[in-house]
Amino acid sequence: MAVVHLAGTDDFPVFGGGTLTPNATDHMGRYGQDVRSMLLTMEFLEGFRSAYTPEPDAGRLSLSWAGTDFASFVPASAETLATQVNLVRYYLDQRGDRGAEIVAQTGGVTEFFAPIIALPAARSKHLTELLQFVQHLAGLCSMPAKHALACRRPDELDSRLVPLIPTPSHGSLPSGHATQAAAISTVLVALLEAADPGISHVAERRDMIHATGHRIAVNRTVAGVHYPIDSAAGFTIGINVGRIIAALGQNADAELLKFSFDPNDTAAQGADFILRDAKALFDPASTTPIAGVSVERATVAPPSADSKFAWLWSRALDDINHLRASA
Repeated sequence: MAVVHLAGTDDFPVFGGGTLTPNATDHMGRYGQDVRSMLLTMEFLEGFRSAYTPEPDAGRLSLSWAGTDFASFVPASAETLATQVNLVRYYLDQRGDRGAEIVAQTGGVTEFFAPIIALPAARSKHLTELLQFVQHLAGLCSMPAKHALACRRPDELDSRLVPLIPTPSHGSLPSGHATQAAAISTVLVALLEAADPGISHVAERRDMIHATGHRIAVNRTVAGVHYPIDSAAGFTIGINVGRIIAALGQNADAELLKFSFDPNDTAAQGADFILRDAKALFDPASTTPIAGVSVERATVAPPSADSKFAWLWSRALDDINHLRASA
């Protein structure tokens, strides 16, 4: 009755605009960020699958998208973890330098890439939204592997480590933060390469992006909650998640790197995860990037010819184009 009192009893006019087109990508602009995130997550998960195959020894976990495996792992043996926990101890003396970063990164890592592209969130809302979504999705994709591989955290093997932050309840291998950092790095580099010509210092920015992704991953070892092999495993997932998102955003085929990781390989057991290793995993030309990892390449067609990712990708690309040297 309050509406009638204020507006009167005459017939209300019908607002213009017509009927909305069903199932149109253009509707993405009508939604809030939370709704877009749900729709994009569902689109990605339509093609995503995890499968654990029991074997005589420990079995194998494979992650696939659109029917193509892109990362597979065997569980880490007790011998491997005993060797790796020694490496974790070597990182403890870096806590004084990295402690503030480590604590800040427990809540997310996207803002640590922002200085590299000189873009404050106030002028890059769509790029910020895309990177936050990449972080969210990469974290989801790491969870089936964590569950299947069931790897104990370092402090469960050596109580002297005393983690700098609370130890998460889920498994250690692969590292979710490494997965997220590698996925964000991959998407950011793809955006730089897809941007308008004239973007300044692309090679230098790419190197800094890769170095930042690696540092985020290693910070979790410094914190005492991950082994170096966890970061390597996370990168194999995150790089492909990033490649899939970049392909969906551009309505293109996904050029996947099919990684296979055996942490129990003799060389991998005692291997650290240094920046050179991270760069080798990012390099699509490498066939044996680091100890225990082999890789093949595969071109995978997207399940849909009109991805909802394209809406957000194009607007994130507009945000990043301010880096043109002529701007």
